[in-house]
Amino acid sequence: MAKVEILKPVDQAVGKRRLLGELKADLASADFQDFRIIVAYAKAGPLHRLRGHFEKWRKKGAKVRAIFGIDQQGTSREALEFALAVFDEIYVTRERGITFHPKAYIFTGPALARIYIGSNNLTVGGTETNFETAVRVCADLPADAAVLQEAEALWDQLLPANCAATKPLDLALLNELVADGHVLGEAALRGALAKGKSSTKQTAKTGLLLQPASPLPSGALADPKVTKAASTGTPQATSSPTVSGTLTVSLAQADRFAIQIKPHHNGEIFLSVSAALQNPAFFDFPFNGMTTPKSTGKPYPQRIPDPVVNIQVYGAGGALVLSEEKYNLNTVYYERKSEIRITASKLVGIVPDYSVMIMAPGEEPGVDYEVTIHRPDSPDYAAWLAACNQQMPGGGQVPRRFGWF
Repeated sequence: MAKVEILKPVDQAVGKRRLLGELKADLASADFQDFRIIVAYAKAGPLHRLRGHFEKWRKKGAKVRAIFGIDQQGTSREALEFALAVFDEIYVTRERGITFHPKAYIFTGPALARIYIGSNNLTVGGTETNFETAVRVCADLPADAAVLQEAEALWDQLLPANCAATKPLDLALLNELVADGHVLGEAALRGALAKGKSSTKQTAKTGLLLQPASPLPSGALADPKVTKAASTGTPQATSSPTVSGTLTVSLAQADRFAIQIKPHHNGEIFLSVSAALQNPAFFDFPFNGMTTPKSTGKPYPQRIPDPVVNIQVYGAGGALVLSEEKYNLNTVYYERKSEIRITASKLVGIVPDYSVMIMAPGEEPGVDYEVTIHRPDSPDYAAWLAACNQQMPGGGQVPRRFGWF
């Protein structure tokens, strides 16, 4: 008899058991040879986190196929580009007047099938951080062939031969969907979401020790060669997202950044030039202005105007120890030492060395970033430190770390 388990919503949010981990384990298993995905929404984040597993999966001759809904602009251009480049088959479906809303993940092999059916879209929230639930069915074959037949029917019913709303995706159709506005890039989707979003900043911890999403693998972001602009000497990334349609995958579009910080006595905090080169748009780098030096000094590239940030600092027991609204964050690139420095004098004496600072897009008009800092005594500190998966070069006896989300 098939074995049925329920993946519980709180388990996912606190990091105890997440759909992403289940998918990684099944992709690494020798039991399966075929993986099918049916989701309403798909974003590039989980796909990049699974990219290494997909590559090993396909090298052993296993197949991955997907049907993505494109209603309500819930599936991104980057997700479709990824699927075109990596998957064996990719379909999109959109029926006028009806919302496509199923979520199913189907693994099959000669002796075993594993099926997940629940609320989980193929997004970072759906696979890692949201409260989501799913039924996990393990069917031994051939004894439980009837269970697999039901899953097969779920897939087959949505294929183009049986559903006129479903189309095989190719580059021409993707370009058409983008031109018609049915599919947007993730930067545009985030901008639209931010405009209609009210602030969700916390004032205190709520009891659950929620875990952040797993960091993006460093290889999913730019790994650029660095050149120097003749006029400023500013390092610039030369790589750019690749054109889809071949087995080359566009770079991940990370929109959250975490880094260990060491505030200096004068309020300066050193960011990471390596991180800025991986994701220049996040920092608006290279900077567009110059500092005004003293009479004998030299001007340096400066971000103008100063980014406006909301700052929240958490300490022991999850207590909010500092909250600063709409703070002007002076941001300068010091070319001589190749350092990006921000100045946040409010943090001096409150934030100790190696605290983790998270920068996310602003949640209200006029705010560029929401800045959350977890001191080492914060209950969330260990989770965010573990999520900083890249080490900065140098940085003293204990190098600092950072990560992208």
